[in-house]
This record gives sequence, structure tokens and C-alpha cells, in this order.
Amino acid sequence: MSGGQIAALIFAIILLLPGGCFLFFGTVFATESGGFGLMLLLIAAAILGLAAFLFRVAFRRRQSPGPAAGDTRP
Repeated sequence: MSGGQIAALIFAIILLLPGGCFLFFGTVFATESGGFGLMLLLIAAAILGLAAFLFRVAFRRRQSPGPAAGDTRP
């Protein structure tokens, strides 16, 4: 893993806590009052979406370089 992938993994793990809290309180408040709970759910979706993107970056495999232009070996 490269340094960027490790940083992305750490930030993704850190973002899970606030995203989960917004999701939890958004569902609680959405059942009681409409507007405030939906706003919290929207924030949770944005935070968890960013965390998912960072997990994707962290676990992405590097592409191996293809064969050289003059290489005819199988």
C-alpha cells in the first residue's frame, strides 16, 4: 500500500463515526419531525459517500505496466 492509500483508509475510518451519528439521529428525528431529520440524513449520505469513496481509493489495486512495445514474448 502506498502512503496515499493508507491516508485514505485512515480518513475513511474516521468519517464512519460522524456519518453513523448523523444517520442514527437523522432516522430518529425523521420519524418525529420532517425537515430537520431529512437534513441530517442528507448530511449522513454525503459523509458516508465520501467515506465509501476513500475506501475505494484505499483498496484500489495498482495496474501493472503492460508489455513493452517491442516485446513479443507470450
